[in-house]
Amino acid sequence: MTIRTGVRRRAHIDLSVIRSTVASLATPLPDCAADLRADAYGHGLIPVARTLTDAGVGGFVVSRVEDAAAVADEGLPVDVTVAGQAESALHDRVLLGPELLGLDPARPSAPAMRLEGEVIAVKRVPAHRGVSYGYTYRTERPSTLVLVALGYADGILRVASNKAPVRVGRTTGRITGRIAMDQFVVDIGDDTAEPGDAVILFGDAALGEPTVLDWADALGVAASVITSRLGRRIERTYSE
Repeated sequence: MTIRTGVRRRAHIDLSVIRSTVASLATPLPDCAADLRADAYGHGLIPVARTLTDAGVGGFVVSRVEDAAAVADEGLPVDVTVAGQAESALHDRVLLGPELLGLDPARPSAPAMRLEGEVIAVKRVPAHRGVSYGYTYRTERPSTLVLVALGYADGILRVASNKAPVRVGRTTGRITGRIAMDQFVVDIGDDTAEPGDAVILFGDAALGEPTVLDWADALGVAASVITSRLGRRIERTYSE
């Protein structure tokens, strides 16, 4: 087994996708307020707030007083309400939520986040090999297993074990066996991979990648919960 140290854990947020989604709305944007609780559902409060303010959204709902202060410190000219505190301060604005980030299957829009991990080890194993602790998965035939440096310490929900789709190179497999604290395994069959290869947990369907809505379907968990749980060890990067 070849092992690589020093890995990337990255959630890339395309702010232009959010901007396009907002531009497609029929409601006048000054009459809208965006739900940005839970750090904009894990996408990053301030970068998303800046983008929505530039697009003309007139108000925000945030989780904490500290979040409202952070928006004020940015000098953004919007009304900000802390959830549960005087929500009438929204002045009857239309409340927009997860659909702004591509997280609402009832109001489909392009996903803004692409979650990427990295292969840190590759191993060829025989048939009937148990994978991860508890051996909840066994290989049906000789297969290649890849170890990915993301786990429940990063907020990857453990219910994704043996369920969630993952893209490794040309292969879309599923998380194989139980998710551990810092890593999980994917069975890629007869395909090959190398340490350092990118692993896409969810991203853009147009690129053949699983989406966060695919994860939501597989796990029976709302997409907004999946992204909101992503931890600080995952680097957020942004593009316009």
